[in-house]
Amino acid sequence: MPELEFPVLDENAVTECLALAFEGLSLAKEAKAAPLREAFLHRVGKDRVNWLDELVPTSIPWPDGRKLKLQYAEQPRDEAGQPAPPELQIKLHDCFPLKTHPSICEGRQPVKLWLCAPDGKRLQATCNWPAFKANEYPKLKPALQKKYPGVAWV
Repeated sequence: MPELEFPVLDENAVTECLALAFEGLSLAKEAKAAPLREAFLHRVGKDRVNWLDELVPTSIPWPDGRKLKLQYAEQPRDEAGQPAPPELQIKLHDCFPLKTHPSICEGRQPVKLWLCAPDGKRLQATCNWPAFKANEYPKLKPALQKKYPGVAWV
């Protein structure tokens, strides 16, 4: 959302934030306890922090009432220069109640769902749950039913 004009956090900006957080410290033990978050929030501006938390949250609500933690890529852009989506690892059968695909940035950025088997092994990733459920899931369902008969595969 470049139109919002948030300060850029490039390598120089990160170095400045870290220098601010580590100012006056001399021990590694002190550096580990340094308030890094505060240094970065200072750069963003305290008036924009709530807005930033709303646009790019650290967790999202799930239909069953849980709040699930999002993982953001260390590199904010992919090979094509596009924003890297936040990721969520979740068991496939926990996605069945979803009506729409989860997203952030006021619906502009879909969350990349890493769909997992009941034992936690990754099956496949999707940025479009309805399309995955309609097209890919029917191909996976027979093998999943056979391997995990105790799960209600919709």
